[in-house]
Amino acid sequence: MGFLASDPRIYKTQQVGEGSLLAKLKSEDYGGMFGFLQDMDFIFDQADGRWRRPGIYRNVMSNTPWYHHKGIPQKWCSMDHDILFNRLSIIPPRCLQCWKVVVTPTSFDELMKLKDMEVYLDVASKCGIEMRDYTPKFYGGYFYNNSLDEGRDCLEKVQKATKEFINQEVADTVILKRGCTEYEMIVGPSPYWHITEGQEELVKIAEALIDVPRGASIQDPLQQRMVLIKWFLWAHMNGDMSYKDYNGGKALFPGYVKYNDGDVELVKRDLMVAHAQAKYGTPIETSMEFIDLAQRFAEDKGMESVGKLGTSLGWDTTNDYRFNKILSEVPEPLKGEDGEIT
Repeated sequence: MGFLASDPRIYKTQQVGEGSLLAKLKSEDYGGMFGFLQDMDFIFDQADGRWRRPGIYRNVMSNTPWYHHKGIPQKWCSMDHDILFNRLSIIPPRCLQCWKVVVTPTSFDELMKLKDMEVYLDVASKCGIEMRDYTPKFYGGYFYNNSLDEGRDCLEKVQKATKEFINQEVADTVILKRGCTEYEMIVGPSPYWHITEGQEELVKIAEALIDVPRGASIQDPLQQRMVLIKWFLWAHMNGDMSYKDYNGGKALFPGYVKYNDGDVELVKRDLMVAHAQAKYGTPIETSMEFIDLAQRFAEDKGMESVGKLGTSLGWDTTNDYRFNKILSEVPEPLKGEDGEIT
């Protein structure tokens, strides 16, 4: 089972901190709320922010993990990467002029700081969660440039900003690379990339016959909220709990009860009290009062446990619980990892 492929009921148990960033994102997640329209052949027209059936459109791409701050007009990734490279094995001229400065955050918190940094620098960039299984990291950020010279200038600016916005450790890992990672893995080292005359002609034909939108426009806020919400779930799945600072200190999902510690007999008592509360709605105070009275009665009659006395009430003889240390106060509620009653 992979990311976002769990039982839909699981996601409904998410805990959202009141007044937190995640609470605000979810309250405005209209893309997620009306996502079912895509299954009805509706498409989201980013030009005016409405859903429409077939026509000229820019799809909302709700499955993207990337938060785009600003695009580059010269880029046409939906054509160059998705069609020309993926389908025709061509590295187009625009990709040969693409240089990326790469930042690698190590936590959700650092990713959020990187997002703010990209907005501050106000250059063509994106950041998000790394879902590609051939990329050995959880998060990434990319700054786009059109030449090696631009890339070197950008590298210097990004290294300095990363130190200020995130920390020196992340700044030390910032690099400048050429084009997309997939190109280097499939075609080989980037110094050897080239395009033949035949391929150049095929690129012209493809551009003339295929109508696909450029992916360099500003990302719609509707889509950005969907992306940010996805980041929270990714961080939780990978054990990065730094996201809790952006969710009012709450873990996204409730924890589970652990039975490592404590007197075994008292744990058994608490289990019975919890069972009575869950099955019959019996208040904890009522159960504790009954157990206390029963224990005292058993002791007065010289019986060694409430379990033996309970046999007269129809209890099975195997339920011979010995409450050697009955407390008069209400027991500590059973709690999950995050301290919430489960």
